[in-house]
Amino acid sequence: MIRAMILMVLPLPLLAQTAATAMFPPEASCFQRHYSAAHLARHPQQKISEISLTPAEGQAVSTSLVVDISVKLRGRSDSYIGSAYCEPQGDGLSCGMEGDAGAFTLSLSEAGALLLTVDPLGISFEGAQNFLTLSGTSGDDQAFLMHPVAAVACF
Repeated sequence: MIRAMILMVLPLPLLAQTAATAMFPPEASCFQRHYSAAHLARHPQQKISEISLTPAEGQAVSTSLVVDISVKLRGRSDSYIGSAYCEPQGDGLSCGMEGDAGAFTLSLSEAGALLLTVDPLGISFEGAQNFLTLSGTSGDDQAFLMHPVAAVACF
């Protein structure tokens, strides 16, 4: 009888794990992608050369969370930034950009990578001098596969 109770209790932590905690384990400080020149040559309509996503500073990962996103444009060194509020949706997260600047979804991919898929209405970021909007229906900036990296490697 005691063995049966122990077996029933063991799976509970796995069931209690949320999409947010599965996507953002403590050892993954951020997720990012640097697109190679070869990749960009094959995708001439892609504007983004680098993308980084991390839980907001001081954010404890739980059921929902706030994430910060930074992107760099092809051929430029300045960054565009934005923050999003994410809530569980199915096996992933549905995220709305701060200031009604669009939306995206996050899903867990192979080897702990995250797939960010831009909502059909797009997402916008703020730069030092202007704004950047990515379309969710055209161009080559509709989905980004990002890999986990240590905090020191995040831009």
